[in-house]
Amino acid sequence: MGNKMELLAPAGSVEGLKAVIAAGADAVYIGGSRFGARAYAQNPEEAELVGAIDYAHLRNVKVYLTVNTLLKEREMDDLVPYVRPYVEAGVDAVLVQDFGVLRRLHRSFPSLPLHASTQMNVTGAAAARMLAGYGVTRVVPARELSLPEIRRIREAGPEVEVFVHGALCVCYSGQCLYSSMIGGRSGNRGRCAQPCRLLYLKDDERFTGRTSILEEKQARHFLSPKDLCAVDLLPELAGAGVDSLKIEGRMKQPEYAAGVVSVYRKYLDLLERNPSDYRVAQEDRSFLYDLYNRSGFTDGYLHRHNGPEMMALVKHELTSEETERRHALYAEMHRCFMDREKKVPIRIEAAVFAGRPAEASFTAGGRTVRVTGDPVSAAKSQPLDEAKIRANMSKTGETDFEAVSVRVRTDGCSFLPVKSLNELRRAGVGALRDALTAEWRRLPGTEAEENARQPAEETGNGETAPSEAVQTVIPAAFSAPGGLPELSVLVSTEEQLEAAMESAADQVLVESSLLLSKTDPASAAERISSALKRKRKTFGVALPFVSRDTPADRKLKNLAVRLPGTGCGTLLTRSPEMLARLREAGLTSLVRADAGLYTFNRDAEAFLEDTGVTRLTAPLELNRYELAERDNRSSELILYGRIPLMITAQCLVKETVGCTGRSERHTLTDRTGAKFLVGCDCIFCYNEVLNSVPLMLFDEMKTIQSLGFPGVRVQCTVETGAETRRLLEMARCALRGAEIRFGGRFTRGHFLRGVE
Repeated sequence: MGNKMELLAPAGSVEGLKAVIAAGADAVYIGGSRFGARAYAQNPEEAELVGAIDYAHLRNVKVYLTVNTLLKEREMDDLVPYVRPYVEAGVDAVLVQDFGVLRRLHRSFPSLPLHASTQMNVTGAAAARMLAGYGVTRVVPARELSLPEIRRIREAGPEVEVFVHGALCVCYSGQCLYSSMIGGRSGNRGRCAQPCRLLYLKDDERFTGRTSILEEKQARHFLSPKDLCAVDLLPELAGAGVDSLKIEGRMKQPEYAAGVVSVYRKYLDLLERNPSDYRVAQEDRSFLYDLYNRSGFTDGYLHRHNGPEMMALVKHELTSEETERRHALYAEMHRCFMDREKKVPIRIEAAVFAGRPAEASFTAGGRTVRVTGDPVSAAKSQPLDEAKIRANMSKTGETDFEAVSVRVRTDGCSFLPVKSLNELRRAGVGALRDALTAEWRRLPGTEAEENARQPAEETGNGETAPSEAVQTVIPAAFSAPGGLPELSVLVSTEEQLEAAMESAADQVLVESSLLLSKTDPASAAERISSALKRKRKTFGVALPFVSRDTPADRKLKNLAVRLPGTGCGTLLTRSPEMLARLREAGLTSLVRADAGLYTFNRDAEAFLEDTGVTRLTAPLELNRYELAERDNRSSELILYGRIPLMITAQCLVKETVGCTGRSERHTLTDRTGAKFLVGCDCIFCYNEVLNSVPLMLFDEMKTIQSLGFPGVRVQCTVETGAETRRLLEMARCALRGAEIRFGGRFTRGHFLRGVE
């Protein structure tokens, strides 16, 4: 078979935690009052969550705390004090997304296991190796990975945790700005509004933005995957080296989570007992289906890259019979797993002899405690018999324990008040609870934590300098000659490239897919570099949004190591996996981290600098005041472009007409009439969903320059050559202080508004 796998369950509340433990979970993931990716769950406050950690540990169940959102600079000082009580209570690991959170927690609690959230978008072994250096003991890889890809990550070292049941995002997790950009509710901050679950029209130019017409036109849920159900694949997951099977559902009812856990518990146990006879009964599939499904189930990406059979294109409305059946199931789950708590079995031995203090021992989980009570006197009339003592000692009542064995030794002529017996029992139960929970707790105040709380150093002029941990290395010659910020342009077509060569840009970044479409990509890069050098422009290559072990990625890897020899001075890097690969190849000095390698805070900037990266791109979800809290001296700001809202392994063309093998663009129209461009990249096999209007900050240049950015970028996607030239001229004029009027519809993104 493979290794023994953990069953990891969601808990959106303490009530939910108790339910999934009763159903058979080995571990639970839960958020506290802050910094979790499910901001709208019933997340407990500190005292309640510390109690829940003890509750789980008494039952030998692990607890993982979710701190899996991006933190703004002003929130970072609250991070360690927020996490500290849970660390001291013995939380088994903290799940993180933010590079800065990862770095700060590892420095503050060096022995604390950290888990890389699926929001970190780990797609390969190189990223897993890189993160292991920061205390990451487990990786939750992107849900789009196949079994062989998962196996290779496991072979890189860290444990691997894989989603096996529940909702699937259509976007590579952590790379979705859809909810954020169109509604201000950021998935990176735990507040996703799920616009992907709505109706859309494909390539319809006539829709005017009326919901009733949208429905009449047979719109589809083009961005809504079916729910994941991989119960049939547990043997293959074990064979791939998976350590933990994760169930999604912190926002769902506890009855749902407990019901799903009960089925997976059954089949995990079956797999361990008799792997050669592993079969899932149809009634158990039906049970999971009736609990909840989104227009059916899919086994996800474990055996496929994408496909229409994975998508819930047409929403299934429950019949009255299905609704009634679901209500009955939830009532049954409530009776089974919420009306009765799972108790800890204990063995008790009591000794009551006249002339000696009463004694008792309490044993559970391999630990035994002994307590002594009041002196026992000789009975004058009615001595305590063995049955009375046993009955009293068995009354564990509302405690965590259930007495499964009570042994009594007595002389038959003794007397002890009932109050004294009660006190003996309570003292024993309390001492046993303390002994069992103490095994999980950590000592407070490590040296590293004290260092992390030291104030910043003062400079000679009385100003406060950032601590050594977050100092920024300023790259040489980042700004353009004359002191103005460097103007770079990202191009994705030949027409845009030709226009950029004759433009006012200082640097031209070329999409790697444009190079890989050539017969000899390295020679093409060398020709472009030489031409740009004659124009006194520098040359860079934009690497793909997702890096996986595919033929195209292997071709790109070979190209990347040759690019420095072509005159390429910048590798715009968009994924942790590509960053880690370039780091292992010694090429990080060329890396410019793109906006999707998030640096919301200075610790995140320092994390990338630790890897060797010295040039960054400012995140797109910070407003101008939050950008001012970053150290922008090594960062570029995106000034114009249609922002990628989603990067998805699913393909709009394959969903509807079948794979054509051609990179092309389509549109999705929402209920308001907004049209979102969908670019199908057939080289790297992903879709890029672009915002319906471009980001435009030309008229904010004065503020941008005051924020200290040494570079700005114009990104071209669907623009013609003439439009590319015009945009770059507008950007250059804005940099020189001219007032710019931009015709047409646009957005300023979050530059003015920000996200919660």
